[in-house]
Amino acid sequence: MKLKIDLHVHTSRSSDAFTSLNQLGPSCKRAGIDGIAITEHNQVTDILPSEIIALKGIEVSSKFGHVIGLGICEPIERGLSPEETIIKIRAQGGVALLPHPYDLFRPNVRPERLKVMPDAIEVLNAASLFARVAWPPAKEFAEKRRIAQVAGSDSHIPQTIGRAYTVIEANSPDEESILDAIRSGRTQPVGRQVSIGERTRKIVLNVRRSF
Repeated sequence: MKLKIDLHVHTSRSSDAFTSLNQLGPSCKRAGIDGIAITEHNQVTDILPSEIIALKGIEVSSKFGHVIGLGICEPIERGLSPEETIIKIRAQGGVALLPHPYDLFRPNVRPERLKVMPDAIEVLNAASLFARVAWPPAKEFAEKRRIAQVAGSDSHIPQTIGRAYTVIEANSPDEESILDAIRSGRTQPVGRQVSIGERTRKIVLNVRRSF
């Protein structure tokens, strides 16, 4: 079966995000996707919505940039090398992916510098400011090294969930089957950038929160 899953979503448990748990299901249905991976900053969520496919995840701040772990239950300490982070994700039976590896203004890990390759590379990140610069080299590297290509919205507000997602050809909708499909490269990235209005909405919400 082919499942449409946004593999990079933040909720209000992340300090810079504004999507509540009860908004996840309606937002997925509005976007026409089957589910999400909840990838909070440096923490693993212990509450998942029941009405959609929801994968446990984490976005870890490694020493040199962000690394996402999917399908893990325990948080991974920040500040490790990207390679150590990848190894720790796999030790929990998870899938390691590099988000926005060539973005100009966000912490990222350049895959060509790694001694341990991830299971997947995010070749479309809807929050990328300069997609024409950031997306092509990610896709080129993934194709050259035959690494699974995935996409995620990097959503921090409900309106952008599903703006980018991954079509995953899995045997069933359970988490392990989905993770196996990603490891095997049975993925297709789909999506586009968030709008200027949506970027502005997130900025305004962040400003309001600071007061």
